[in-house]
Amino acid sequence: MNAMKTLLALLMAGLVSMPVLAHDKNKKGNNACPVGLVSGISMDDEFGPGTQDLTQCLKQRHNVKMVVQINQFCTSAATPEACAASPYGLNNIRNMLDDYEVTHGMKPGKDYEMVVVLHSPGGRMALKDTSVRGDGTTVSGRNPFEGTIRGLMARGVKFYFCQNTTRAFLNQPGTAITSLPKYLTTGISTTDQMIEGMEYTTAGLTSIADFQARGYAYIQP
Repeated sequence: MNAMKTLLALLMAGLVSMPVLAHDKNKKGNNACPVGLVSGISMDDEFGPGTQDLTQCLKQRHNVKMVVQINQFCTSAATPEACAASPYGLNNIRNMLDDYEVTHGMKPGKDYEMVVVLHSPGGRMALKDTSVRGDGTTVSGRNPFEGTIRGLMARGVKFYFCQNTTRAFLNQPGTAITSLPKYLTTGISTTDQMIEGMEYTTAGLTSIADFQARGYAYIQP
């Protein structure tokens, strides 16, 4: 009996003295940082000796949710050519995905979720590059970023097109680059002019607030 009490006492002492690893405040993440290298070379080789030690990596690598606002079409509107080469925010989104997936080893849909709300001039990104405008004619060149949008969708990003912006496009002169056909007048679906996989939100700004209320972090590129 005394031997049993002694054994229990030793076991209890051992449990009390064990480090509580799950609550280690100095732990920087779930994996070594970085897990992968975006550029293919080490941080010290890319930026100079000591860079790795100075680099802050993400501490939260699970259940990350963010909503990105895109309310501009391009970063440079000086000429159509310059605009076509500089999409607003899309390169930032791609860099974020690379940071999550390559640098930190996170999985889309499992460790993080990203949604993008397109409205105002940014709503043009919801449209197919070749589609039908308000006067019923087919127009090309209305969205040179369609391929980039499709690529981001393939990586798990969800896009939402503001219906207030859609209405503004419906009410533009029929020859405008972003004008859209009115279904009851033309019999041509407005929705069919959107990139496949695009979804609607009733109002861009209220949906952003709603996403935030549901725990999504807000990002404005």
